[in-house]
Amino acid sequence: MAFIRIYRAAALAALFLSLPYATGVVAQEAEEQPARTPGVWSLTSENDLFGGTDRNYSNGLRIERVTPANEVTPALKWVANRIPILDLERTELRQGFALSHTIFTPEDIEAVNPDPNDRPYAAWLYGSATVVGTTRLGPGQMVQDVLQVNLGVVGPSAGGEFVQRNWHDLIEVVEPEGWDNQLKDEVGLEITAQRMRQFKGLDLPFGLKTDHALHGGVTLGNVRTYGTLGGMARIGWDLGSDFGPPRIRPALAGAGVFEPGQPFGGYLFAGIEGRAVARDMFLDGNLWRDSPRVTDRRDYVGDAQFGIALHQGDVQIAFTYVHRTEEFIEQAGPQRFGAVSISIAR
Repeated sequence: MAFIRIYRAAALAALFLSLPYATGVVAQEAEEQPARTPGVWSLTSENDLFGGTDRNYSNGLRIERVTPANEVTPALKWVANRIPILDLERTELRQGFALSHTIFTPEDIEAVNPDPNDRPYAAWLYGSATVVGTTRLGPGQMVQDVLQVNLGVVGPSAGGEFVQRNWHDLIEVVEPEGWDNQLKDEVGLEITAQRMRQFKGLDLPFGLKTDHALHGGVTLGNVRTYGTLGGMARIGWDLGSDFGPPRIRPALAGAGVFEPGQPFGGYLFAGIEGRAVARDMFLDGNLWRDSPRVTDRRDYVGDAQFGIALHQGDVQIAFTYVHRTEEFIEQAGPQRFGAVSISIAR
């Protein structure tokens, strides 16, 4: 009996002595586990209905998939290794694929023969391949590099008339009559490179955080060619979940990355962007064929935006209101439209 008591005591002592070690191992293993970096599905809809008009940039729709961090094709990693500004030891690399459709119309959509001084009818259907590199430089400072290639078609084959007529039938509003005067079919190509740098701001009461970001970039192609500079500021909770909600370019875009760090979060945001435009097919007309066009396009365009983004768990919903300055001399005032997006981290 004495032996049994001694054995039980020894076993109990061994158990208690091993607890701190076991706890430390569990904690160490938890620390060694990589942070969750999910992929993202996002759907974005932009429409001038939110601005009370039906003209210029009339509608946009985009569905996108961005992969989890570092789940990229070997070919993409090979290319990234040869880009001097990307340090893959410190950079999260992602790739994205998207399908987008945008529609542009003149001021008077009831006219069978549109005003030749107004914007022509046009639609742009295209697929996108995107590379996103995110580098953490230090506490509260991050850099996001984006390279995007858009390839598609502008013209009747983009289906703008079909989409707009059926949508107007559905909501029972005036149907557009001038689609016979739209841009001609042309294969469209855009290549966009952008860098955004984000800075941590002040910590406020109630756990509120602030940050701000500056960005610059260039887009080259027969659809659009322009350079951009801009910035955005945010206030809210769990700001590290993204760089801003997804949008359809040209825009202050967040590149579709969404990593919720808390069960609930959200923020208010505001930003501006200026663009120096060398070419815009939707105003300048087809590059290789004769087509409707404006003769007085403006070389400089600006966007001002504000909005809200909220997330619960892995789902984020965002709304953005955009005020865009006049893009050509005869335009009847600035453009106003809204963007709604839903993102799901998976």
